[in-house]
Amino acid sequence: MKTLLIVYSGPDARVVEQLLDEHQAGGYTEVGPARGAGQTGRRAGTRAWPGESTVFMSVVPSERVESLRAALVAARASMAPSDRLHVVVLPTDSFI
Repeated sequence: MKTLLIVYSGPDARVVEQLLDEHQAGGYTEVGPARGAGQTGRRAGTRAWPGESTVFMSVVPSERVESLRAALVAARASMAPSDRLHVVVLPTDSFI
């Protein structure tokens, strides 16, 4: 099993929820609004740095990770240039 950490910045976080459901991720935790900075800029929810993110965490069975990751990459490619979607796949030894 793997843990997916997904950071989404855009108008409708349901796109990530739908992909997690469609790929039978098994469940997820959604945290938002999130603020931060990275290679794509700062998101602080202010006039100077508008925008916020939503963070999703999901522990996914190993056999479903690659198809879900590919779907997230495809979704990212179809987003508006101002939207962001980042995915981190982490090894998970156990989930209790």
